[in-house]
Amino acid sequence: MARMEKEDTTQERRRKEMQSITLLVDGIAIPIDVPRSEEPYYRRAQHTISALVKKYRAAYPQPAEGDEQLHWLMAAVDIAVQCEVLKESQDTTELLKRLSEVSNLLEREL
Repeated sequence: MARMEKEDTTQERRRKEMQSITLLVDGIAIPIDVPRSEEPYYRRAQHTISALVKKYRAAYPQPAEGDEQLHWLMAAVDIAVQCEVLKESQDTTELLKRLSEVSNLLEREL
């Protein structure tokens, strides 16, 4: 019985940590449950996506017939590329390796 109460408490805590919001992306309402702490990120993301779709609609105003989702896909690729660039810029492995090499060279010279 205590286990059931603990599970109920855990589920209750998760529900309290979540928030139901509706994002308006490119004129489409998207109801979604998000962690309360991340709600501002979702709000900013809705603006980013809408702006990118608008940008690609302006750049490619007449997609081929049947490509209604083309602008959304372009926005998704754009965002994915930004994520990859960010990941690479945060990978310090190569930088640390080079710093170590330079440090060793300096130590030998001193």
